[in-house]
Amino acid sequence: MNLLELQEWVRADWEQHSPVRPDPHMQLLYLFEELGEMAEAIRQRSGQKEHATHTTDLGEEMGDVLVALATVANNYQVDLEEAFEKARAKIEARHKLGTEA
Repeated sequence: MNLLELQEWVRADWEQHSPVRPDPHMQLLYLFEELGEMAEAIRQRSGQKEHATHTTDLGEEMGDVLVALATVANNYQVDLEEAFEKARAKIEARHKLGTEA
């Protein structure tokens, strides 16, 4: 599944299963919550989480972050593929500047 398909799947899921949606600010907070859960999974994996009673699936947490990010992007009509291409071009331009010494 590419980023466009991800966004379409998330949009359709919201439309089919969630007639009442949290406002965009609450969805942004949900993204932060998912990022925190991902960070906790990384801490568990690296042995930095004391008293962990279970191991969280890092891949599953990253998937939750992607879904939450797609939700926020959909709320603001941001095409994630286009956004990624802009970011990639910026990074590649930065690398080219770094090699021209």
